[in-house]
Amino acid sequence: MLGRYLLALLLTIAIEGAVAYLVGFRKREYQLAIAMTNMITNPILNYILLVLGNLGVDVTFVFVVILEILVVLAEWQLLVYVFGNPRGKFLVTSVLGNTASFLVGILLFWTR
Repeated sequence: MLGRYLLALLLTIAIEGAVAYLVGFRKREYQLAIAMTNMITNPILNYILLVLGNLGVDVTFVFVVILEILVVLAEWQLLVYVFGNPRGKFLVTSVLGNTASFLVGILLFWTR
């Protein structure tokens, strides 16, 4: 089970790093910051989902999307806090990166 969460984290870092690179954040400090923000937000999100699942809470697709939106906002604000500008480009990067990693996560990990 731990291996599954580590795989999800590594895939998230790789996917969101690749998206950021394509958007233009190619410098090492940007890539490192994006990886670090994911090392904060991804385990928190997965822990919340794990706990809710173990408590018998029905974790719906809509609920996960809402949590992902909160992750987008958190990552965006962390990047703005670290670098300041470009605020809008950080938001776009966060939206695109999280959307891509979310879709890959659905394909690989969603079980119903």
